[in-house]
Amino acid sequence: TALRKSPYHCNLLLAGYDESTGPSLYWMDYLATLNKINTGGTGYGSYFVLSMFDKMWHPNLTEAEALDMMLKGIDEVKQRLVVAPSKYVIKVVDKNGTRVVQTV
Repeated sequence: TALRKSPYHCNLLLAGYDESTGPSLYWMDYLATLNKINTGGTGYGSYFVLSMFDKMWHPNLTEAEALDMMLKGIDEVKQRLVVAPSKYVIKVVDKNGTRVVQTV
């Protein structure tokens, strides 16, 4: 099959927190192009939610607003994507590390 004849491709969302710069989110595509972004998504479902995330994001976004944004994105994917996953885990990355906020 074609899968066994070519190398694997992988896109990556990378989130972290640095004491000097604060929180950061990066997108790296399979060609190793790295971009700092404000919102992101990967996979087919991202086509349905990225424009909504761009519209809802602002520099002073609170955790509650971010959670609301994620829940709206999950609802959109569930409505539009036939093969949408049945379970989603929403996590926060901040100066205290990583933690699960909600499982949908």
